[in-house]
Amino acid sequence: MVEERDILKLVRSQRYRPMRAEELAAALDVPKEGHEEFGRLLRNLELAGEIVQVKQKQFACPSKLNLMVGKLEVNRSGFGFVRPLKPGREDVYVSEEDMGSAMHDDIVAVRLPSAHAGFGRGRRGRKALRASGYIVNVVQRANATVVGRFAKRRHVGYVAPDNPKLFRDIYVADEDTQGARPGDKVIVKIVEWPSRHLNAEGVVTEILGPDGAPGVDIESVAHAFNLPHDFPEAALAEAQAIPPQVPESALQGRRDLRNDIIITIDPEDAKDHDDAISLAKDADGHWLLGVHIADVSHYVRPGSTLDKEARKRGTSVYFPGTVIPMLPEALSNGICSLHEGVDRLTKSAFMTFSADGKLLKRELCHSVIRVIQRLNYKQATRSLRRDPSAGVKPEAHALLVRAAELARVLYDKRMERGALDLNLPEVKLKLDEGGNVVGAEKVERDISHRLIEEFMLSANEAVARFLIEKQMPYLCRAHEEPDPDDLEEFAVFVAPFGYRNLKPINRHKLQKVVEQAKGKAEEHAVNLMLLMSLRQAEYSADLKPHYALALDHYTHFTSPIRRYPDLLAHRLLDQHFSGELHDRTVRDTWLRSLPEWAEHCSVTERRAGEAEHEVTNVKLLRFLEAHVGKEMDAVITGVQEYGFFVQLTDYLLEGLVHIRTLIDDFYRLDKRNAALVGDRRGRTFKLGSKVKVRLHRIDMLKKQADFVVVGRA
Repeated sequence: MVEERDILKLVRSQRYRPMRAEELAAALDVPKEGHEEFGRLLRNLELAGEIVQVKQKQFACPSKLNLMVGKLEVNRSGFGFVRPLKPGREDVYVSEEDMGSAMHDDIVAVRLPSAHAGFGRGRRGRKALRASGYIVNVVQRANATVVGRFAKRRHVGYVAPDNPKLFRDIYVADEDTQGARPGDKVIVKIVEWPSRHLNAEGVVTEILGPDGAPGVDIESVAHAFNLPHDFPEAALAEAQAIPPQVPESALQGRRDLRNDIIITIDPEDAKDHDDAISLAKDADGHWLLGVHIADVSHYVRPGSTLDKEARKRGTSVYFPGTVIPMLPEALSNGICSLHEGVDRLTKSAFMTFSADGKLLKRELCHSVIRVIQRLNYKQATRSLRRDPSAGVKPEAHALLVRAAELARVLYDKRMERGALDLNLPEVKLKLDEGGNVVGAEKVERDISHRLIEEFMLSANEAVARFLIEKQMPYLCRAHEEPDPDDLEEFAVFVAPFGYRNLKPINRHKLQKVVEQAKGKAEEHAVNLMLLMSLRQAEYSADLKPHYALALDHYTHFTSPIRRYPDLLAHRLLDQHFSGELHDRTVRDTWLRSLPEWAEHCSVTERRAGEAEHEVTNVKLLRFLEAHVGKEMDAVITGVQEYGFFVQLTDYLLEGLVHIRTLIDDFYRLDKRNAALVGDRRGRTFKLGSKVKVRLHRIDMLKKQADFVVVGRA
């Protein structure tokens, strides 16, 4: 059978001339019955940037034709960059005129600028800042359907895309509007792609509802990010067929922990509960921590419809007031969820720690538990503060007190080894019964959050080390070391605040900056800038360390209801304990599959995070539309020549104070001190400074807020 390397060897050879698919198949002696599989191989090589289609659907080696295959990322101003699919090449600038029919996120083939090209021409004939390539072919389109706001202009219907990177409207003929009215959010299917002088054309396929109506924002974002929403009937049928109670037959071979004191601690509005804890001390003063995780792999079998749907989704997506779950509700909020007072199947990780937090022993097993009390974070924190109104059972309170003590020990141990612990609070929206935002509050990490965090980190590390010791394949949670140049920029950034002598830069010094900034005006800016200086964590089939946690081995095990990588870890443990993983064929199947799953799970995780942020931002902006003109406290989070960015203290929403609104002086940028300084009066707007601002305008089309400074906070 022909393999990808055979195709590449031919295409890269000196004697090769561009051929069509059938010509390539003939040259490689591919039999007729193998043509379908051969076509898949060609497509895979295209999407990997190894080959490219040119005129007459002929395949060629990109480098021979001075082409590069990559993903187009468009700026809302119109220009874009092609990011190469293959590492080791630089991004290629593309002006709006040279994009052809390509749109944001498309996989494209771009003609590289020649070494003697000089500067390209940007918009309106102005010189571009770099040589410009031009797109010759779209390999894969990312925008077959687009979500946007329907409108009319001089009797011409059009859809303004929600995504500002799709900066050109899509025209819709009257007969293709499906009755959409101006102001409706719609889904439009593109039928004619754009060209240099013409906008794309499309037909409305679905009307989501009036722009701004409760629920429409979430529907719009779900469609825009291609989030799988409704479960197929087959998956629902599989879920409904699972008994809602644990049968006695399922307990065989499991450790019975139903008489142990076990609790859950989750957010007040949690939709699923997949982790629980127990904690005791032995006669030697050692801690025995139990982390009990919902045994989702017992119910979701490999290759089932439930499994395929969970893999496609990759993760649950949490929006204000609702969730798009990875598993149907019968599982995610039913038989898998660790509800209070009922039997639940779990996998337990037992860890024995010395009094000073050193791990002495670990054990993994299948178990059955019965949670004695379900707590939320606020309730747990109130109990730890000896508030009798928290309503916590005495035995659960005693467990909390022990847990808080161990968590502090584990946290100190983690800091000693050089872990980073950033403080970036989140905002939680308050909704009324109709789904409208009526308020917002910052969610700070208190002791109850921290103890659960420490225990889950310990369990994930314990499972990772177990998998390594048993020489099992698995998905690690990888976080690579940051780029030294990015850390240098961070050092320059924090220097004006007095944080100096960071070189040579290491984790201990970075964490010291975080701790010293705590409670100061610049705290958020410092934490945010450090986060931006770090690489993004991802899943990997290769054994890589986790930089921020200062761990050589780490995996995700504790959230199998909502994350597919955790479910894979459970499945590996099942096959290890059953002996199935000793089969060479089974191991080889894992080794072949894990790299693809790692990439897929990383992509779905990023997609979910971006969608969650988008919904929160849109809903906050809509809520604040009614507060235009109101004065609010804020902190300066970024300084540029054209103004500075602020973040509202109460809502964590960012917006711009444009320099043209600073009418009391002429301001210039002081890069050294990250500040705008007035020439005559010397008034300074410095990064991290607290200011009082007035909300000037909300632009829902651009999804941004503009502010005016009214004084010091």
